Amino acid sequence: MNMNLERLLKENLVKKQKPDFKQITQQVLRAEKDVQTAQATIKTDKTWAITIAYHSMIRAGRALMYSKGYLPTAKFTHKTIVEFTKDALGQELDTLVIRFERLRKRRHEFIYESKNHVTDEEANAAIDTANKITAEVKRLIRAANPQAELF
Repeated sequence: MNMNLERLLKENLVKKQKPDFKQITQQVLRAEKDVQTAQATIKTDKTWAITIAYHSMIRAGRALMYSKGYLPTAKFTHKTIVEFTKDALGQELDTLVIRFERLRKRRHEFIYESKNHVTDEEANAAIDTANKITAEVKRLIRAANPQAELF
């Protein structure tokens, strides 16, 4: 167990849970649908598009947590999912998780402060990041569970 996971457990930010492959599959499939919805929304509302792309990453991160036998608690849920995803994806994919963390903050600004300033480039990058994180999460879950019928 890595140090960050130990800290998350000690601080009651995650708890152990038996993996539920139906729940994992539902999260992954919804993450994929959210990316498609973000792409469809980009022309009408770029800020909502990045928010939806971010939620896709949250769902993928949840699926990854569930597959490893963990569940985020109600305290700092989004931040915990981002941290867990960072550890699980590893340093070679750090750039993706840095973008994920930035989108967490952007979504917060939009939802709670009504900040509404997203460029086409930012929206497209958010969707690209969501696609890449979801694909990597699927790869990791399948690699760890080759016997399971998943997504």
